[in-house]
Amino acid sequence: MSKIRRSMRSYGFTLIELLVVIAIIAVLVGLLVPAVQKVREAANRMTCSNNIKQIGLGMHNYHSSFSKLPPMSRYNPRPGLTTTGEQAEKGNLWIYLLPYIEQDNIYKLSAFPSPRNPSIDDGATAAKALGSKVIKTYLCPSDGNNMPAETWTNGWVVANYVANHDAFHNPNDGGWMGAWDSGANSYQATLSGYKDGTSNVIGVTEAYARCKNTGTLWAHETVTPDWHAMFNDWTARGANSKFQVMPTLDQCNPNLPQQIHAGGINILLMDGSVRNVASSINPVTWERAIYPNDGIPNNLD
Repeated sequence: MSKIRRSMRSYGFTLIELLVVIAIIAVLVGLLVPAVQKVREAANRMTCSNNIKQIGLGMHNYHSSFSKLPPMSRYNPRPGLTTTGEQAEKGNLWIYLLPYIEQDNIYKLSAFPSPRNPSIDDGATAAKALGSKVIKTYLCPSDGNNMPAETWTNGWVVANYVANHDAFHNPNDGGWMGAWDSGANSYQATLSGYKDGTSNVIGVTEAYARCKNTGTLWAHETVTPDWHAMFNDWTARGANSKFQVMPTLDQCNPNLPQQIHAGGINILLMDGSVRNVASSINPVTWERAIYPNDGIPNNLD
């Protein structure tokens, strides 16, 4: 009997041995989790970069079709137009890009019965049908505040990319009217119109989907960074125009872009290329890249 007991004990674990095994497993898990998170973030960064690339391709395809870029925001029809259509509908840059990023079915929801009524942001049925749609190309997976459930008033869905006000507004009309394609102020930028060259002008950057008590609403027509997917409006100028580096939601400024990924911010240049700009970039260098016609060269490297 004693031999059997000794044999059985030889195949068991002591409490100390068990604790050692558990400790080893805990250490391995502790090492594995950060590695998995790092791989996931790298994949998210790539997805974000690809989204911006698709947006850039969409802009260039739109330009090929109309010989101009989509307007930042279109509030009223062009003078003399009384029918619906590309030139008469209300909307914004992100809506007009939809057919060029394989979202034509959602774009068709913006075909309102008349060019003036209803407005995209007046809570009408057609407006809600459009503004409540989740566009994956407009979302960065690294931002935890952009999930489909994260909607704004009346069901508006948020987005993670914002357009540079200065790249799309009328350079001869300052303030908010310069961004509105409205009546006599009708204006749409062209690629050939950038005096600094398309490779030196920032068109789109990443940003938080939610910022303080506001949201980046991709389908909203109102030209204000508090709601519209734009940045660098008339209130964010000079050295204060640089993006924020991963701020908290309470510190977030809706007039500026926000860096979502560690190390740098993803941007689209108007030549269609995507770059990752380091967090440490000089504010003056960044400022030069958002003004398309200042004639001052910049170096984003």
